[in-house]
Amino acid sequence: PMPVALRFAHRDPVLVDTETLVDFVFDGMDLHRVYLESALLRSAKFRGCDIRSGIFKNADASGATFQGAALMNADLTGALLVGAHFGEARPIAANFNNADLTGADLRRADVGLATFRHARLCGSKMHCIRLQEADLTGALFDQHTQWPDGFGPFEKGAIGIT
Repeated sequence: PMPVALRFAHRDPVLVDTETLVDFVFDGMDLHRVYLESALLRSAKFRGCDIRSGIFKNADASGATFQGAALMNADLTGALLVGAHFGEARPIAANFNNADLTGADLRRADVGLATFRHARLCGSKMHCIRLQEADLTGALFDQHTQWPDGFGPFEKGAIGIT
């Protein structure tokens, strides 16, 4: 079996002894500036990882767990994050533009300065820290999306769909 090489900006690749990153457990790893564009990461575990400035553009991380991960400035543009868990993660200033977060759990995640432009938030649990600082312009939500008490998604530019 061929190991997978994780690529990083300004650092040598790291070989991971696995044939696939699906269900892979990255827990606690230093993935600062990792390059995982278009990677297949379904149900992977990133608990407590340093993923600052990580690139996840168009990756499929459906069902992945980012519990407690440092995701500052991460680029998740267009990522498939259906049912992903971000509890207590810190995606501060992260880019979720055009990402599909259907059914994702972002409870207690710090989303200060994060952008969710045109993201799909249907059925998501959006009880986030600093949600009022996030950009929700054009984000889609439905009657199953959960917001903090008193939060007005329409005032932030989000669009309700049926």
